[in-house]
Amino acid sequence: MNNAFLVLCPTEPGWSPPDDQSLEHLLQSTQLIGEPFRGERTYLVGDRFLELIAFMGCSPDINFEPGENDQQFCFIRLITDAASIEFHSGDHTHAPRCPQCRAAVDDWRKRIGTWLDDSNENPWICESCKHESAPWQFNWRKSAGFGRCFIEINNIYPREAMPQQALLDTLNSHYGANWHYFYQY
Repeated sequence: MNNAFLVLCPTEPGWSPPDDQSLEHLLQSTQLIGEPFRGERTYLVGDRFLELIAFMGCSPDINFEPGENDQQFCFIRLITDAASIEFHSGDHTHAPRCPQCRAAVDDWRKRIGTWLDDSNENPWICESCKHESAPWQFNWRKSAGFGRCFIEINNIYPREAMPQQALLDTLNSHYGANWHYFYQY
């Protein structure tokens, strides 16, 4: 199976931090992220990671340090400088639902392709009720997201973990922007 991510991003997809280092400094001060690892904007988990990310079940088997032969382990990557709104999804993305009538958008892959080709300009129109909205306003059921800024927590599968409210509140209050999360796998 491909790697999976728990991804945090602002609910307003056009938002990005005021500078390149702001989010890194905030996450280091909260101790979500630790030391840099293999390249720019990639970090080992910080000392308070397990306080800020809640794992479900009794004893999840998650490695927090790189091991032999580059075995999979949990690390964090920051994306803060996307030039335009990006769409992040995986192989198991659910068909989104209309925010008005909740009808599924079965041709979402084609629509996303068109939307990306048109530089994020065209809203989507629901085939069932004709409601018009931006694609991020549809309900992706925590399986995809839009934005210019993302916090990717690597090697976390759906419903295996979720951010604690304290982390979301810290991001919200620091930036004055609401944050949410989804799973990409």
